[in-house]
Amino acid sequence: MTSALEDSRKVVRYIWTHPANRRHRVASLARATAFQLRARLTGRPALTPIGEHNRMWVHLHQHGASKVLYANPPDWPEMQAWKALLGPGDLFVDVGSNAGTYSLWAAEAGARVIAVEPDPGAVERLRHNIALNDLQDQIEVQQCALAAEPGRLRLTSGRDTTNHLLPPDEESGTLVEVRTLDELLGDDRAAGIKIDVEGAERMVLAGAARALREHRIDVLQLEWNEQSELLFGETRAPLADLLRGHGYHLLRPDDQGRLRPTDASGYGADLFAVRPGLR
Repeated sequence: MTSALEDSRKVVRYIWTHPANRRHRVASLARATAFQLRARLTGRPALTPIGEHNRMWVHLHQHGASKVLYANPPDWPEMQAWKALLGPGDLFVDVGSNAGTYSLWAAEAGARVIAVEPDPGAVERLRHNIALNDLQDQIEVQQCALAAEPGRLRLTSGRDTTNHLLPPDEESGTLVEVRTLDELLGDDRAAGIKIDVEGAERMVLAGAARALREHRIDVLQLEWNEQSELLFGETRAPLADLLRGHGYHLLRPDDQGRLRPTDASGYGADLFAVRPGLR
């Protein structure tokens, strides 16, 4: 009971303080409450806007999609940054796309999108959201994980946005295909790549040595929390060193989405890495 109450307080605080809701906080709270009640009574998902023109399905107990219903767009500074960075025809790679929040956001900016997601349930929801907005020609789905080398690894299941890869000797979980980012990109240039893979971001970029060396990735968004240490036993320092070694500048978006130099030590909000010459 205490945990449920604390979760409810966090949701209310998120909705009330979110920049997207500053003009309609009460209406946003009422909408969230109605969703919770209706979903618990009927089990049915709800439709919610993402951006100005797209929509997505939101199911109860799916954290990533629920955030979109609570605030559009949910990750305000980061998504404002991409709104300014992306344009028609740009390539955006959404690594760890889940139900497609960032993929739909990038598609609205006119970008062509490669959505990378290994979890079968999330892929099903992702495809439904793509079809809902008739974006099959703009968003390509790759059902795989990305790591340093191609092959197969096991993935946790039933954890929504916190599913993650397991060590090679692990026998539990779902067996998924693994590719490399270099293979996925080929000779293309990516205007943007968002990587949210529960602490395995360095593993993904270890498979992008060629693209990083040739500076064919303009901007990266990377989750920067303690998951890398909890799950893989390393801090974010090796990832920061890898990016700096290729000349990338480390920044974070302010409340208007403008990228500012930042201290990458420790943990914090998602970090952006910008290739040399692009600042």
